[in-house]
Amino acid sequence: MTRKKKTRSLKRIHQVKTGNIQKLKRAANHDRQTGKRVDKNKKVKSVYQKFLDENPEAKKIADDDQRKAAELKAKEAEKRRIKEQEAQKAEEKRPDREREEDIFDRFERGGQDDYY
Repeated sequence: MTRKKKTRSLKRIHQVKTGNIQKLKRAANHDRQTGKRVDKNKKVKSVYQKFLDENPEAKKIADDDQRKAAELKAKEAEKRRIKEQEAQKAEEKRPDREREEDIFDRFERGGQDDYY
């Protein structure tokens, strides 16, 4: 018995003579891992999630903690926004100063008679 020589031809599988088999499989939209990522019934729950499923009172406490944290975060964001508005108002109240006078402006203005 002799073995059949391997060829680079993919004609017997995909009716294409040359190319990359992985590329052809991607083009065929055949993803073997889709079921693992998409199917929610097969999804493995974490230990913490299993604990929450078994203990409804613990789940209630966890939900309350999450709600409190969200409210606290919203309050902090509101405080930050108010501080930014106050800073912006204070900036607007300050008189606009033009750029500071540098040494070249002083020279152009004159008045260096007392130096010489």
